[in-house]
Amino acid sequence: MEMKVKVRPLQRQGRLMPRETAVLVPARVGALLVHEERDHELGRPVLRARLLDISGGTETDLLPDLSDARLLWAKNNKLRFSGFERVENASYAQTWEVEVA
Repeated sequence: MEMKVKVRPLQRQGRLMPRETAVLVPARVGALLVHEERDHELGRPVLRARLLDISGGTETDLLPDLSDARLLWAKNNKLRFSGFERVENASYAQTWEVEVA
């Protein structure tokens, strides 16, 4: 069963965006999937969070996935995850603000 959510990234290239900038970034809507899988580049298992568009019958990532994902808090249908995203062969810290739809 998919968990439909709205996700807003709070960092850009590892740097926290000012709150007034972050709220202007449109939230992405999709299905949240959190699971453990082997990361071949790191050579170890990681907990990975993904935001997927599943409307077309296939799973398409809407955002770069979060590796080493950690749930920071959950309250009132909102969650906050932190981890690392890979963009153009570089890893950056990232935090997702997640709202359950």
